[in-house]
Amino acid sequence: MFNMLFGLKDIHTVITNQRKIGGAAEADSIRLSSGETYQNPVFTNVDISKGQYVSVGFIDEEGQNIIAHVDQIAVIKGLEHKLICQLNNTFIKQIMVRDTLQYLQKLCEVNSGFVTQTFKKEALRLVQDVSLKELKNHNISLPFPVEEKVVSINNRLFA
Repeated sequence: MFNMLFGLKDIHTVITNQRKIGGAAEADSIRLSSGETYQNPVFTNVDISKGQYVSVGFIDEEGQNIIAHVDQIAVIKGLEHKLICQLNNTFIKQIMVRDTLQYLQKLCEVNSGFVTQTFKKEALRLVQDVSLKELKNHNISLPFPVEEKVVSINNRLFA
């Protein structure tokens, strides 16, 4: 699920659809016009006003929450959509893993006793996002078996 992103519209799409697609928008670095450079920023917000991108919010490796006007951005390098387990920003990775696992536990509680296809699909997407390793590290079990060596392939049939 390494997907190159090409601009603010893509960042906004990832943030907006985070629950459906998982992961986050992360760059190798971002340099502002003032010369400040931030490593491994994970984008948390894109503000739009009257159809124009106004500002972006991101959290850097050190946990600083920065909001910058789009005119202040000089360069964004290596912008990609990554799964949570693939993030290089350890600060936000820990937060996102914790939040995702809490959501997964609540999802399992709500669906206890009923393993529907919709529930299973969402739970497996969450597990793929944080990794099976994190699931085991936090002693979280699912009400259905999860195979460790299964690689997810697109479910589309091509004729």
